[in-house]
Amino acid sequence: MLPRAVRRARPLALVALLSLVAACGTSASADSATGGGSSGQLTLHLGDQGKYLQTLLDTSGQSQGLPYKLVFDQFNSGPLVNQAFAAGAIDLGVMGDTPAIYAAAAGVPVDVVAVSHTVGPGYTLVARAGTGIHTLADLKGHKVAYSKGTANQGFLIQALDTVGLKQQDVTPVDVPLQNVGGVLESGTVDAATASPQDLITYQRAHSDAVQLINGQQVSSGYTFWLAAQKSLGDPARRKALLDLVGRIVKANTWNRAHPDAWIDAYYVKVNKQSPEVGKLIWQAAGETRFAALDGQVVAAQQRQADLFLANGQVPKKVDVSGEFPADVERDFNPAVAAGQN
Repeated sequence: MLPRAVRRARPLALVALLSLVAACGTSASADSATGGGSSGQLTLHLGDQGKYLQTLLDTSGQSQGLPYKLVFDQFNSGPLVNQAFAAGAIDLGVMGDTPAIYAAAAGVPVDVVAVSHTVGPGYTLVARAGTGIHTLADLKGHKVAYSKGTANQGFLIQALDTVGLKQQDVTPVDVPLQNVGGVLESGTVDAATASPQDLITYQRAHSDAVQLINGQQVSSGYTFWLAAQKSLGDPARRKALLDLVGRIVKANTWNRAHPDAWIDAYYVKVNKQSPEVGKLIWQAAGETRFAALDGQVVAAQQRQADLFLANGQVPKKVDVSGEFPADVERDFNPAVAAGQN
């Protein structure tokens, strides 16, 4: 049976309204491509972040022997991957839970084809010593660094909600995702939503830093793999995407079984960390497995979307279920399950 008709997106002016462009940094397109064959071979364009997906597929060997060609376009954040989807520039992209919600809010024409789940702490809200911040409630009125539209904004809003605060109760300082740790180090903010790498770097220089809460305590831990509806509506591209998603899941299984090789390939060679720091970041990140596209995932996204509305981050209620159509669940869940074994 042919896949359902591609839904029409709402006006993409809403993308600007939700500040997807300004969320963080600029994109850096990578020309790296995998795959051989004739010039007529199907090509999939992938929206990657920090060469994560490219390194995962190459290091695990899952990019070898492909019946299609892969082109990796590198972006600095999930909001910028959304920009590429809105422009029709990519077939598949990876992002955190928050950008996926903004995609739904803006009517970006994408569907979720896979969801991975990480059990580690993820982001940590860390405060500088001497600021008078000892608990989450103490953040009220203080400057907190975050990156709008990214998963660390979602983490911040969920963390504040645990003590009855909203984003407007603090002084949010929106900076590019890659600069969050730097502004904390500079002393221009009182606290920040630090990634594992930022936290390790900052704590090494400031052992008296105050850790308030981490993502493991409040966030779903989901990462979303989305595909363009136009690509899913093309039988040949849909078949290639099914194969690719299975390979991504197998690559992640390889990753868990070969931590030293992954640390060297990604944290040391790509991110330019020492082996010691790379191992610490890997340990802090936590184990990642893929989950089924089901009601539990949708409910977690809806809870966060509703919290965004309560915090004034979206203009009206967002129904995230539209990103989880039944035919995609039917086709892609078996590919995920097979790759996980």
